[in-house]
Amino acid sequence: MKKDKLKIYLLELFLVLFLTGTLFSNRLLTNKLVISLFLVLYAIIVKKNVSSIKSISIREKEVRNYMIVFAIFYIIIYYLIGYYVGYYKATYQFSIWVLINQIIPIILIIISSEILRKEFLSAKSNIALILTFVFGVLVDLVIYTNIYNLSNLQGFLEAMGYVFFASIASNLLYNYISINFGIKSNIIYRIIITIYLYIIPITPDVHMYFKSFARIIYPIIILLVLFDTYEDSTRALTIRNRKVKGFISIVVMVLIILFTMLISCRFKYGLIVVGSNSMMGALEKGDALLFDSKDNNIMEGQVILYKKEDLTIIHRVVRIEEVNGVKQIYTKGDNNAQEDIGFITYENLQGIAKFKIKKLGLPTIWVNELFK
Repeated sequence: MKKDKLKIYLLELFLVLFLTGTLFSNRLLTNKLVISLFLVLYAIIVKKNVSSIKSISIREKEVRNYMIVFAIFYIIIYYLIGYYVGYYKATYQFSIWVLINQIIPIILIIISSEILRKEFLSAKSNIALILTFVFGVLVDLVIYTNIYNLSNLQGFLEAMGYVFFASIASNLLYNYISINFGIKSNIIYRIIITIYLYIIPITPDVHMYFKSFARIIYPIIILLVLFDTYEDSTRALTIRNRKVKGFISIVVMVLIILFTMLISCRFKYGLIVVGSNSMMGALEKGDALLFDSKDNNIMEGQVILYKKEDLTIIHRVVRIEEVNGVKQIYTKGDNNAQEDIGFITYENLQGIAKFKIKKLGLPTIWVNELFK
C-alpha cells in the first residue's frame, strides 16, 4: 500500500510541475489542444498504474441532477442581470476554429482532470489531497489565465480574483464531490459553466468584481448545501446550532456582498485607496476613502474625487466659480504648493469624500509597487 501511495505522489508531483511550467510558456499555454492531449494520455497512464478501488455512491445520480440545476441556474441568473446592466459581444464567437482549439480541448481537459482527481484521491492521505488540490487549481489557471495580461496590475488582480481564488473555492467542492459521489457530477457541471462562454455570442456587462465574487461564493454555497443535505446523521446539528450556523453564514455573505459593492464603485457609495501623498495631513498614502458618488452638493473645503486623463484624483475644493451658467471647480492637494492646473466640472466629478479608514489600503499599494 505504501508503494502505491508513493507512486501516486510521484505521478501527482510530476503533473503539478508540468502544469506549473506551462504557465511560464506562452506558446504552450495558448495551445490548449496540446495540453488536453497530454492530460488524456497521462490519465490513461495513471489508470493503468494506480490500482484504485471503484466505489459507487447511491446518491451519485441525485447529486448529478443537483449539479446540472446549479450550473443552469448560475447561467440564467448571470444573463438576467445582463438585462439590467447591458450586454457586449463575447470575446469568443462560436466557429469551427473555436470548436477545435477551445471547446474540444477544454472538454478533454475537464474529463481527464476529473479522472486524474479520482485516481489521486484514492490514496486517501493528506499529501494526496493537497497535491490534488494544487493540481486542480493549476488546471483552472491553464484554462483561463491566457485571457488576462499578467504584466499589469489590473490584469493580475482580475486573474487572481476570477481564476485563482475562484479555483480554490471550486476545487474544495470538486474534491468533496469526487470523494463522495463520483466524477460525473463534476464533469457535467464544469463543462456547462465553462463552455457556455464559447457558445453564447453575448456576455452581460457585469463588473469584474461581481463576476469574481460570484465564482468564489457560488461553489461554497453548493458545497454547504450538499454537505448539509448528505452529512452523516450521527453528526447532525441541533436545530439551534443550525440556526446559529445559518445566521453566521448569512451575515458573512452580506458583509462580503457589501464590501464587493463598495470596491466596485458602481453604486452610491464606493471605496478607493489613496495612492499618493498629495493630501498628506488629511489623507495618507494607503488610507481607504469612502465616497458618495451621488452627492453633487459641492462646497469649498470639501475633498472630492474626479477623473482626469483616466486617473482618479482626490483633492480639496479651493473655490467654485460660475461662468456662463457652468460651475468651474478649482482644486488643490493639501500637500501641494500650487493649485491644480485648470478646473473641473460636474462631468468630471466622481464623488465627495465622506470618511477614511486609516491604512486599510496598504496591501493594494504594496502590490501596485511590485508592478512598477
